[in-house]
Amino acid sequence: MDQITERSILKMIEECKNELNIDKEIEILYKINSMLPTSEQLKIPSLITNDYVSHALYTIEEKLLVAQ
Repeated sequence: MDQITERSILKMIEECKNELNIDKEIEILYKINSMLPTSEQLKIPSLITNDYVSHALYTIEEKLLVAQ
């Protein structure tokens, strides 16, 4: 994954964290997940809670920061 994509994902993670609408958060999470390499994509469950979104964002962010 290139640096521009990583920066875009990190920016979207911040946008998602600041979003108050859970439906919009989920939409952003799916978009972020689709930008990740297939091997790094999360298996998102069909029932998504606010806690899951927070945990998923943390997991993605951690993977990106460790990879740098």
